[in-house]
Amino acid sequence: MATITVGTNSYVTEAELTTYATDRGITLTGAPDVLLIKAMDWLEVQPFSGSKTDHTQDLQFPRNGETTVPAAIKTAQMVAAVLIDSGEDLLAPQGQRVLSESVAGAVSVSYSDTGRQSTYYPQLAALLRPYLGSAGGNTFSIARG
Repeated sequence: MATITVGTNSYVTEAELTTYATDRGITLTGAPDVLLIKAMDWLEVQPFSGSKTDHTQDLQFPRNGETTVPAAIKTAQMVAAVLIDSGEDLLAPQGQRVLSESVAGAVSVSYSDTGRQSTYYPQLAALLRPYLGSAGGNTFSIARG
């Protein structure tokens, strides 16, 4: 059993997760401490913009000189924990997107060259959007002077 320590390995307590789930009519089947640790495993590998307030802090937040963790980040951890409890593996390897599959003596599979290769969670995306940096590609800013 994991020991949850806010600020060291979690942004929220087990009680906060249980209340969050209960308020939404969700009964957790997994141990809240384990769900929170797995959610943190996923959350901590996100490409957040900025930098840790203190380079020696254990977690990615607080950032950019702030002293508190944003509510949206805490909620994102709880949403991720609920998704994990429902059987989602947020850290699963992602392969090509299968368009069609047929079996007739031999197997034939068609893959998409475009579109999402992983499951999209709109609630998590919305919660994290203000805090994520660029995951690659060309980015630049324009300023009028």
